[in-house]
Order: sequence, then structure tokens, then C-alpha cells
Amino acid sequence: MIPALYASDRPASCPVPAMQPRRNRQRLAMVLLSLCAWPIPGLAQTSTVRQTEAGDAVSGKGRVVTGFSQPAGPLEDSLTALARQSGRDILFSSDQVRGRHAPALKGRLTLDKALERLLGGSGLSAHIQPDGTVVIANAARGSNFAHDKHDDKTGQEHITVIGRAERLAPSTVPLTITEPTSVIQKRFITNNIVPLASVDDIIKFQPSIWTQNPNGPGMGKAETMSLRGFQDGQYNMLFDGIPFGNASDLHHTTSSLFISHFLGEVQVNRGPGTASTIGNATFGGTIGFQSRTPAQHFGVTPYGTYGSFNTRAGGVEVDSGKTRFGSMVLDLQHEETDGYLTGSGERRNNLLFKDVARLGENTTLTLLTTYNWENQNTTQGATLAQYRKYGKDYGLCFNPALQCYAGYQPSTYTSDFDYIDIKSKVLPWLTIENRLYTNGFEHDYTESTDASSDDLGANGVTFYSTAGKKLATYKNDVPGKYADAKFRDYGDTLTFKAHTSQGDVLVGAWADLQDDRRYTYALDLTKGGIMVPGKNGSAYSYDISDFNTTVQPYLEFDWKPFRNTIIKPGIKYSYFRRDYDAAVNKSTKVPLNATQQFTSWQPSISANQIILPGWSAYAQIARGFLAPPMSVFQTQNVGNVSPETTLNYQIGTVVQQKRWTVSFDAYYINFSNFIASAQIKVPGFGTQSTSVNSGGAIYKGLEVEGQYAIGHGVSLYGNYSVNDAQYKHSSVRVAATPNVLASFGVLYDDNKGPYASLIGKFVGNHYGLDSTTDSAGNTVFANQYRIGSTTTADLALGWHFKKLGGFMRDVTPSLKISNLFNNRAISDFAGNQSAASAGYPDGAPLYWRLAGRSVFFNLTVTLP
Repeated sequence: MIPALYASDRPASCPVPAMQPRRNRQRLAMVLLSLCAWPIPGLAQTSTVRQTEAGDAVSGKGRVVTGFSQPAGPLEDSLTALARQSGRDILFSSDQVRGRHAPALKGRLTLDKALERLLGGSGLSAHIQPDGTVVIANAARGSNFAHDKHDDKTGQEHITVIGRAERLAPSTVPLTITEPTSVIQKRFITNNIVPLASVDDIIKFQPSIWTQNPNGPGMGKAETMSLRGFQDGQYNMLFDGIPFGNASDLHHTTSSLFISHFLGEVQVNRGPGTASTIGNATFGGTIGFQSRTPAQHFGVTPYGTYGSFNTRAGGVEVDSGKTRFGSMVLDLQHEETDGYLTGSGERRNNLLFKDVARLGENTTLTLLTTYNWENQNTTQGATLAQYRKYGKDYGLCFNPALQCYAGYQPSTYTSDFDYIDIKSKVLPWLTIENRLYTNGFEHDYTESTDASSDDLGANGVTFYSTAGKKLATYKNDVPGKYADAKFRDYGDTLTFKAHTSQGDVLVGAWADLQDDRRYTYALDLTKGGIMVPGKNGSAYSYDISDFNTTVQPYLEFDWKPFRNTIIKPGIKYSYFRRDYDAAVNKSTKVPLNATQQFTSWQPSISANQIILPGWSAYAQIARGFLAPPMSVFQTQNVGNVSPETTLNYQIGTVVQQKRWTVSFDAYYINFSNFIASAQIKVPGFGTQSTSVNSGGAIYKGLEVEGQYAIGHGVSLYGNYSVNDAQYKHSSVRVAATPNVLASFGVLYDDNKGPYASLIGKFVGNHYGLDSTTDSAGNTVFANQYRIGSTTTADLALGWHFKKLGGFMRDVTPSLKISNLFNNRAISDFAGNQSAASAGYPDGAPLYWRLAGRSVFFNLTVTLP
């Protein structure tokens, strides 16, 4: 959540420093007056005018009078042009102004008068902020817009910053944040991300983010998705403000989630958030996805993609416009691809429906449903020898006599997300929002025992009787398994927000019930997939029912003791209970029934101070909490399992000027009771992954993000992160934590048609493992499998045609090239093979490579 900073109806006065030469004092006075003294729209103009050095006239109260000759057109274009000409920031949501038109501007006008003309009859109004920025909001919200930012349906602020480099850049950094935050806007997603792309492709250029998909952009799941070195499951994910994650360890299968075309905005918060930030793993940060907003007018928008790896995708978006039943959008997409990796084809269907209806002047009802279906052949990585033998794009083989045969690895993912949200301002000082939701996920799959094995000697299937007596062995048969893992969540979020003279009081709660069921049994894939009983007389490797209960009440006070200052103390109580019932437990193969509950008080305090217009500083201290994953239950004796806890400290600053912005932050996280992944040798089962208590770790780092608008539509962007994560009292680095991450690029968009971007990503070195077991079975912490640094670059080219042929509008052809320079280096560790091999008693190490260059042509058209 981006915190709101109090702003009165009239801007704060800004004194002019006295100890300056006269000429400098005059210039500084003009700047400060122009940043701080804008009246709200509708106030009468003064008649006294004097000339500035820039050639624009300034009224007696500091309002710049500019000559305009701007034609009528879409409101978004008009506001963009106004921001450029006036040199002021104008913040608004792209979806908010979609379909709205503005009249022509001609003559010499003050900014407030120009805004009044552009917004007349639109139902929108302009509002001044403490930093001098202009914010466009619904007129019904009244003039005190900053108070209403928390009223957003998702708990997130949705803005588009116009007039500076960040309008084009991969992310923006608002001045009012209380933790490091990057906002990825719809315009960047539309211009630079393939419509079929998954969520990992959207966030990959952000500071301290590392993602990779070895099968190509949007094709299959991301095998890596890391934030500050915290792995998927150690940070929070939200969809329209609702937390979600897999029952076992809170991870996310990215390819079964939302495609980029369904999203209006993404927000990456690199911090634990405040007390009102709900979720089971907030200490590692929060990635929030916001669904698209229905358009204001009727339209049908077909879109399609064709490109590398025999990729074909198409979809259609239908917007109803305003109707008596609300504003609705229906978006459908289908995709087919062979994928970059051999044998790793994919088919996917996605659906989104959303309806936003006003039930009264102060009440809004939102209905949303999504459905996602995906079928793919799952890979497990490859050894270095296999890459040398089969090529760098090797994934699966086509020989049915081997375990690596693609036909043995089909996976089907289905997921849905549904909610009903009602928000009402029941009293002038009280807003209530309630969101009732359900979401589900199922992974139904068959796979060989080791899909990476191309060794005929690794085959063999042995059948046992129900009494555990050996019946027969078929040495050449391919061993495998069938598995099904599914869960469904039912939950509710309730928020009360009270406006007071001293600030806003937020009281709320999140409750979630998660019903999880998963099982797997052995198969003989050569014999058509018949079940294979094991030594215990059963074919089942595990059979688990799991029920999880989460409750999080919170209290937060957004205290505004002084103008341009906000302090946010708060406290949250987390309750998590896991009821675990295994007829056959995963590691021990015997029954286990256990219940564990974990509780924690999580106090936090954060603050933001606008030091000068365009310059803010912030600080934060918060305690984090994460319940242990399911894997700690997969042992004979669970015992007293301790939860993971953190203490997070961070400070930062944001500077925004007319042509450039820069943000900087430093963080220090004390992580206690760190539960890490380790590879162990299990007799009779080969090398297996397990969880071990690593004691504790320290995460610390520096992050900087900057943008510079050169002019004529050209802008530069870059970020650089130094991320260090080490186990306490050692020099062992936490696995999968690159020491340096950076993004850099140049972007062009003249807002009249063409656009282009070239953006690179650098990932520093890291290690594949940080712990293993010695010959005695004891955990040993040591780094293994060093992965070198990699650099990739993505190119995007396109053209926005506002009207074409008299019946088509918003026609946009584009070309997206991922990994432009075709870097296919080793990029990550993928585990070990199950069976021992020559030189590798614990199984040969497996790796992932960067997906090779891919080229996609995209076309979007809106009718009529």
C-alpha cells in the first residue's frame, strides 16, 4: 500500500530562502511559487501579470500563464500535452480517463483554468498535493483527495505520472511512500510486455527483482522469482488486495495466474508494509497485481501474438461502457506454443470478467471472476553433459524408452479467482469496505521418476504384493508417478476507515480458510500407467489432507501531526493453524496426524516527510512473521516447530525534479529461525529436497533507481541493487541471492504514434545451494554450484494509431524481442538427479539456461 500524505484544500506556503544573491532569489521564488501556490480549479484568476525569463507570464500570485494551441482529443493525450507544456506533474490512472474526450485549448491560460476546461463535464477534478503535484480524481470524492487514497478498492494507489521520465519507465516511485516502492503502470505494460506474458515477465526490470523462465517469456512457469534474495513463498502476493498462495509453502505457479493483458497496474513494495498490509509472508515484501478497469465506453478489442517457437495467441476484450448494470469488461485469451525447450509445448486459456457498479452516490459494488487453464510438458533442468550432447535448448527427449520422454511429463494447471467487493462511505467520516472471495488451484500431472534422466540403466520397476513381498522386476520399464494437488481458499477482508482531525484510523481483519488435498502414487509408464505397489504394500508415496486457518486483525493510525508529515504506527496479530492429516506421509511413508498453531504480534512504525517540494524522506521499522511450510510436517515426529520471524529496518529518500527523479534506500533484516531447503540422500528414494532449520540470516542491501527525460520523447532509466544475505556467524551466502542486480535502458514515446524501448537486465553471481548433509546425515552449511553473472536485453517497437479506416481506433502493431543478443548462459541451479551416476554419488547437478532470443509480433485493434 502506498501511504497517503495529508493535503489540505489549499497548498502549503513555501518561504523563499533569504541568503541568496538577488537574481538567484528571484529564480528560486518563481520555482517555489510555481510548485506551491497553485489554487484549486475554479478559483478566479488575478489580472496582474509579469514576464518570466522562460517567456511564460506569471500572475501576481505565481500562477504561470501559458499560451495553448491544443486540439480536441482523448483526455489522456490532452493531460499529457498539458503536463509537458506546463512542466508540472499530473497524476491519473490510464483506465480512469479511458474513453473520455477533452475540448480544444486555445489562448493564454493558467494551469488551473486549463485543467478546469479539460475536465469540464468529465466527472473528474484536479487536486493539489503538498509536493506541488496535480492529482486527477473523481469529482464525487471532494477536494481532500489525499484522505481518500486508502479508499481505493485494492488498498493501493493507482497513478500514472505524466511530464517526467517515469511516464515511460519500467516503474515510478511516488513521493509519499513509507517503504521502497515501484509502481509499474499500464502504459509500460502495454508498450513493452507481450500480452500473453505471465506475471514474472512484468516485474523483471524492478530493483532487487530476479525472475527467469527457461521456456521463453510467458511460456510455462517461472523457475525463479526472487525479491531481495527472498524466494517465492517468502514474500507476499496480492490480487486486487487479496493475499493468495499455495497451501504447502505459499509459492505461486506463475503460468497459472494472470496474463499481462488482464492487469492495469503492478506495485512492488520492497518491505514489510504497515499493520494494514495483510498476508502470510509480508516481511519479504509485497507484489500487488491490480486488475484492469472497465472502459467508460463500449468497444470490442481483438488482439493477437505470433512469433518464435511456433507461438500463436489471440484474444478479445469486450467493454460494455456504462450501463444500468455497471461498467463491465470480458477478456478471453487462448495461446499455443512449442516453447523454447525441446518437448516443452504449452496450451493455455485465460478468462477475466469484471463489473463495477454504483449502488448509490457513496457505494460501489465490484464483481470479478478469473479462470486459467494450462497444459504443458514439465521439465526438470538438464546436466552440463546433456547440454553439450543435445544443445542449449534441451528440455525433454522424444524416446519413449527413456524417462526424459516428453510424453511422460504432461501437467495440467487450473486456477480461478473470484470476489465480491462492496465499499461504502456510510458517514462523512467513516468508510467501510468488505471483500468476500474464493480462489482455487489444481495441479494434475504425470511424470517419470526423473524427467532429466536419459540413461536406460536408470529404468526399472519392481512390483510388490500387499504384504510387501517382491513379485517381479522389469528392468527396462520406465518408473513414474501420478500426482494431484489442489486447494481452495475461502476468505474475507473487512476494513473500517475513520477520518479524524489528526489523521485516519484503520481497523480491519483478514480471515482465510484453506482446504488442501494432495496425493501421489507410483506408475509403470511402459505398461500404460498401471499402479505399482511398493514395499509397504501400497502404491501411494504420500496421501495428505491439510486444512489451514489464518486470522489477521490489525489497527493502524495514519497520524499527520504536521503539514507534509505522516507517521504510521500500527499493530497486527497473526494467527495461523495447520491441521495435518496424512494417511501416508511423504518422507516416512507412515500415517501422521498433527496440529500446530503459530501466533505473533507484529508492531510496526513508519514515517514520511516532504522536506521540500519534490523531495521526501522515509523510514520504517517492522516485525515480520512466517509460519513453517508443510515440509516440516513430513517427518515422524513434528515436535515443537518454531515460526520464522524477522525484524526489518529501512530508510530511503525520493527526489523528483522536472526532468529527472532518483530514489535511494538501505535495508537491514534480521531473520531468525530461517527454514532453508537442502538436498539429502534418502535410501530407496534417491536424492530428495527437504527443509532444515538454518538458525538465522542477515539480509542487507542498497537500492537506487533513477530516470532522466532527455527531451523529445526520449528518456533514460536505470536501477542498481546490492543485495547481501548471509547466515549468521558464517560467510555462507543464502542460496539463489545474486550479489548485484541492475536494469538499464532507453525509452522513446512521443505520444503521437511511435514508441520504442531497449532495456537490459544484469544478474550477478550466486550459489545454487547453501546446505547439504554429510556422510553421517548431519546438516552442513556450505555454498555449492556457483552460477556466474548474466546480462540480457529486450527490445520493443510499436506504433499507436488513434484512428484508422474510419471504424477502427487505438490500432497498435508492435514487435517485442526478448533476449536480443541471444545470451543462453547457465542462469540457475535446478537440483540434482535422483539416481547416482559416475562422479556424482548424490546425483548429477541440474541447471537452467536463459531462453534464447524470441521475436513476437503483436496487433491490437479497438472497434468501433
